[in-house]
Amino acid sequence: MNASPFRRFLALTIPQRGPIILGVLLILAATLLMLPAPWILKLIIDDALPGKNMELMVKLLAAFTGLFMLRAWLTLVRNRILQFAAMRLVCDIRIKLFAHLQSLSLRYFDTNQTGRTIGRITQDTNEVYALTNGFLITVIADSVTVVCVLGFLFWIEWHLALAVTAVLPLFVFNYLHHRKRMRQESRAHRDNWDKVMGFLNERVAAARVVKSFAKEQDEISSFAGGINADYFNFSRIVMRNTKLSVVADLLGSLGALVVLAYGGWMVMQGQMEVGTLVAFNAYITFIFPPIVRFVDLSAIFQRANTGLENIFTMLDTKPEVADAADAKALPALRGELEFRDVGFDYDLEMPGKGRPRTLSNVSFNIPAGKIVAIVGPSGSGKSTIINLIARFYDVASGAVLVDGHDIRTVTTDSLRKQIGIVLQESVLFSGTLEDNIKYGRPDATREQILDAANAANAHEFITKLPDGYATVVGERGSKLSGGQRQRIAIARAILKDPRILIFDEATSALDTQSERLIQQAMERLMQNRTSFIIAHRLSTIQNADIILVMDQGRLAEMGTHAELLTKDGLYSRLHALQFKDPA
Repeated sequence: MNASPFRRFLALTIPQRGPIILGVLLILAATLLMLPAPWILKLIIDDALPGKNMELMVKLLAAFTGLFMLRAWLTLVRNRILQFAAMRLVCDIRIKLFAHLQSLSLRYFDTNQTGRTIGRITQDTNEVYALTNGFLITVIADSVTVVCVLGFLFWIEWHLALAVTAVLPLFVFNYLHHRKRMRQESRAHRDNWDKVMGFLNERVAAARVVKSFAKEQDEISSFAGGINADYFNFSRIVMRNTKLSVVADLLGSLGALVVLAYGGWMVMQGQMEVGTLVAFNAYITFIFPPIVRFVDLSAIFQRANTGLENIFTMLDTKPEVADAADAKALPALRGELEFRDVGFDYDLEMPGKGRPRTLSNVSFNIPAGKIVAIVGPSGSGKSTIINLIARFYDVASGAVLVDGHDIRTVTTDSLRKQIGIVLQESVLFSGTLEDNIKYGRPDATREQILDAANAANAHEFITKLPDGYATVVGERGSKLSGGQRQRIAIARAILKDPRILIFDEATSALDTQSERLIQQAMERLMQNRTSFIIAHRLSTIQNADIILVMDQGRLAEMGTHAELLTKDGLYSRLHALQFKDPA
């Protein structure tokens, strides 16, 4: 494992240092209790049985039984301590990853598959559990066993111990020969699995789209391709481990053969007692099987290596939008907003030939309390303006100011708490209607929740549901209609009581009745607040105080509905296209 990730992993284990150290001490104690067993066997064969000494026999058997009972109890306590410590460590890492995930900018989520991100918090942390619990226990116990037994064997008969030791470098060579390929195969397997999980997450979330296009068989084929690739990758890992294990087993058998051959010759020459040879052979089982297990553990080792690299890659990802060291909390807003020569591009590299920036030199000033509509062709930069107001991204050039404050100089938390956003496809969380309405204001009273629902024209349909406000809405609000979800989203925004409101195509996908109800709710909500409305249907924004007309990332026009019609510009042409009489 690379030194840097492993050292960082050890730093994460500091809160569990006490239980881990205690667990390690118990491992050492339980391991040392195994060592006298073969020597007791030697005393039984060489002393108790030839002399028919029953008293000695009973004492030796009692010692043998006591050692193994004590070892069993220590093992039980050790496993309990280390399992709890390992699981606590995994839980802490998962919380740390999720907390860091919340700090990352939207660009991270734009460029990373959901399945890959979820895999960091679930599967990669599972590998950490395997590393801390199974790997740690086995490596420490087997290492202590091998070292102590070798030392004891040299004390018993150094010639025979030297013959055993000569085989050990072959185990090391066997592992080093395969190590690099094992790491590569482990990474390939994990990368492919991340893609499979991303694909699965997308297709499950888009089941309606898949069925509407009758693409079930195509999706099955695509998924089967990913799973079969995983089968191939995993098979390579299994075969690699099998080769390692088979060679290691052969080397272990070679070591045992050397002991039997050389030790048998020494017994026949009268240089060693039979009991000593039996004990020596029993001690050999404490050396070669652990070394074979080291080889088997290399699979856990490599998976943990890949998992730790993935975990620390996520933790090392810096949020592009972060509070400045001297950022101050934004005071209560009036709602004045200014774009000052703003430039922005979603791609980090500079725009190439023929590809303009997403926004270029955009400037406007909106007085507090005004209703502002943003219109323009698709891809003209309308939603980008909204993203920059909420500081989901930072401008590449220029500045965005609220009440004269550059939003990069204030805390994002104090800014976003004063902004309410209702999207075209509002997301509700799996929970009750009441939980979703008070999401932005958890301490809201029942009366405040009811007032917000009434203002959003949502109270009536909620009370008709069997469980009322306690109705569980399902994942992403799947049990509600589109219009109902939008009204809950508006109630959520009303209860938050923001100073700046944003409606991003909030009524574009609704039927006429739902649109009318939501328009009424929006009008109530926008009173005395600075409000931005993105709309394709120009009929819904004709009463706006200011209309911003975007075209290819630039502010093409700005004015009222009546003013823009007289200019005979882009807005006038868009209006003519939408309202011309059908031929």
